[in-house]
Amino acid sequence: MSVVMRSARMNLRIAEDVDAKIRRAAQASGMSTSAFVARAASTAADEVLADRQVFRLDPEQWEQFVALLDRPARDLPELRNALDLRDRLAGS
Repeated sequence: MSVVMRSARMNLRIAEDVDAKIRRAAQASGMSTSAFVARAASTAADEVLADRQVFRLDPEQWEQFVALLDRPARDLPELRNALDLRDRLAGS
């Protein structure tokens, strides 16, 4: 069994009700509060960063990608209608 050394520390201020909820969830998961919070934060970070990661393309894929970026925009009536509706509902 390998041991992971944890040396980084985080401190945060949260509302008492949030603290209590996190502690209950950690206990229900059979985890320490620290492990529970670290796992939840890491999962959330993965989701946020998922589309901001480096991706690699071979030369042919790169050319296809650039061609797609360079092509003229297409009119998508359904999207335009949805955006118009959103703007009307938001009062823009």
